[in-house]
Amino acid sequence: MNIGDISVNTNFAMSQYLSAKDGLSTNTMLSAQSKLNVTAEDLLQSITNGKLGFLSILEDDKIIKDIKTLANRYPSSKYTDIVVLGIGGSALGARAIKRAFASASESRIRVHILDNIDSVIFSSTIQKLNHKKTLVVAISKSGQTVETMAQLFILINDFKKSVGVKSLNRHFVFITSYDSGALFSLSQKYGIPVLPIPQNTGGRYSVLSAVGLFPACFMGVNISELIDGGRKIRDSFMKSKGINIGEIAVLYYLMHRELNKNIMVFMPYSSLLTDFTEWIAQLWAESLGKKHSRDGREVFAGSTPVRALGVTDQHSQLQLYKEGPADKLITFMEVNKVSIKEKKIVPVSPVDVEFGYLFGKTLHALQHAEMNATRMSLINSSRPSITISLPELMPKTLGELFVFFELLVVYIGYLYHINPFDQPGVEEGKQILKQLLH
Repeated sequence: MNIGDISVNTNFAMSQYLSAKDGLSTNTMLSAQSKLNVTAEDLLQSITNGKLGFLSILEDDKIIKDIKTLANRYPSSKYTDIVVLGIGGSALGARAIKRAFASASESRIRVHILDNIDSVIFSSTIQKLNHKKTLVVAISKSGQTVETMAQLFILINDFKKSVGVKSLNRHFVFITSYDSGALFSLSQKYGIPVLPIPQNTGGRYSVLSAVGLFPACFMGVNISELIDGGRKIRDSFMKSKGINIGEIAVLYYLMHRELNKNIMVFMPYSSLLTDFTEWIAQLWAESLGKKHSRDGREVFAGSTPVRALGVTDQHSQLQLYKEGPADKLITFMEVNKVSIKEKKIVPVSPVDVEFGYLFGKTLHALQHAEMNATRMSLINSSRPSITISLPELMPKTLGELFVFFELLVVYIGYLYHINPFDQPGVEEGKQILKQLLH
């Protein structure tokens, strides 16, 4: 199945390739058709009502212009380092974008994303900075995120000493909600520029807002192409009346509910997508792991996302996936095309060894064969998998991938009949933290 430029192969999750207890039958999929149709109607109505903020932001051309205009105030001729402070959805999207284009970026500005409050990493990073050539971007929708604010207070204090209070507005940008929160109050006090996070867009769904796009400007990434990719998936979804991504969502849902596959392994065969799976893990876990349904019943919904990397984890995790508990669905992710300059060819060995089958092959071809070999090995053990393929990794296709997974996760949430946009379990921990620190 093709959705925009994304190709999804679900064959090896079906019972004709696996045992009946590990694969879905055609009849099982057909029996879920009415549930799929009802959920599609429900989701399309939510889109029409503007409840899916991550789709609404794709139409906000003004904020894209504002992001670019503000980013142009910090050219590489004057700024050498950008420090991004944020955690969870305020950092993982930017981290995914940075990793995806790390090898192709022509930006001369170093982007540091400090999400975890590890004092060793934080201290070693900021000690290397020339404050007069550094921009700090603090991101928090509430403007109250404890970890982000702790880091920010340290840096504001340091910058006051190095550049002076009157110059803080040339070295800080805040991305937050307008009119509320500590970040907004600080922006008013020091005249610091602010980019908004829309109220109807939760942190883990905010990658294609200023949260991800403003940092991306300093990574040499064309943010308009990211948005174009997101729009392409949205348009494909709407054209199919929600059925295309819906069919894939139903498969994940049935794998969990009918076949007890409660662990979802996301395994890209490109190191450039490793941080993208970090982003998926938060989106999946925080959106779908819910105690209560939308009508208040206890349901304990959700499956557990696990991150792996091909081919690395063929040598560390595959043994478990192939011969351990049959409780997993593997989602392979691949990029079909790499640039000519990256197609390294294995030469003839200088010694007599039995690797003639490698000679003349590219590393990319070897990587692709590794994925297929792993997939076939799993099939032989009746372990299900799905394969998601991109033609190549570009800003446009990454934008497609972001919106594809956002829609997929929301769809699965609607199938579970839970709210995929809240996170009550996280909020309790925040309150306990504040009590411990008082």
